[in-house]
Amino acid sequence: MAKAKSSAVPGVCEVAGNRLEGIRVLLCGIEDRATETLIRMMLRARRVFVTGKGRSGLIAGCAAMRLMQFGFNAHVPGEATCPRITRGDLMIAISCSGSTMTTLQLARVSKDSRAKVVSVTAFADCALTEVADHTLLIPVIGPEIRKRYRYALGPHNNTLFEEALLVYFDAVVYSLLEREGIPKRMLGQRHTNLE
Repeated sequence: MAKAKSSAVPGVCEVAGNRLEGIRVLLCGIEDRATETLIRMMLRARRVFVTGKGRSGLIAGCAAMRLMQFGFNAHVPGEATCPRITRGDLMIAISCSGSTMTTLQLARVSKDSRAKVVSVTAFADCALTEVADHTLLIPVIGPEIRKRYRYALGPHNNTLFEEALLVYFDAVVYSLLEREGIPKRMLGQRHTNLE
C-alpha cells in the first residue's frame, strides 16, 4: 500500500515556483555594469572560450552554443576541436566556489597565454577572481537569496547558481541580438543540422 503524502512535503510545483523566484531575485542582483563589461569584452574578442566543471561545465557548453549561434567563434576547452588560446581571445571561467581546480588551471593557462579572463563565481574573494581581468559576481550566497530560496542544493546554492546562469547567458545573447539588430532566425540558421 502506498504511503500517504505528508502535508509537510512540498509539491514539485511549489519547489519549482520557489526556484523561479530565486532565479528572478538573483538575476536582479547582478550588477548591470558587470554585464556591460562582459558584453564589451565578448564583442572585442577574436574568439570566446567558455569553461567549467560538473554542472557549471554543462552551463558553459550551453553558453558556448548560444554564442556560436549568435555568430561568435566560440569553443569549449576539452573538446577535440578546441584551438589554442592566445592574445585577443577571451576565456569565461565558471565556478560557483571560484576554486574548482581544473577551471582555475584553465584560467591561469589563458592568462599566461595573454588572453583576457572573466571569472563567473559567487565569491568576490577567491582564487579565480585573482586570475581574472573581470568578474561577474552571481550573489547566491547573499542573505536575501538565502532567505527566499528554501530548497537549496549544493554547498553554496550551486543549483541556483547554475539555473540562473542558464537564463542569464540566454538573456545576454537575446540582448546582443537586439542591440546588434540581428534577427532571431539567425540563431536557427546556425543551429547544427547534425543531430
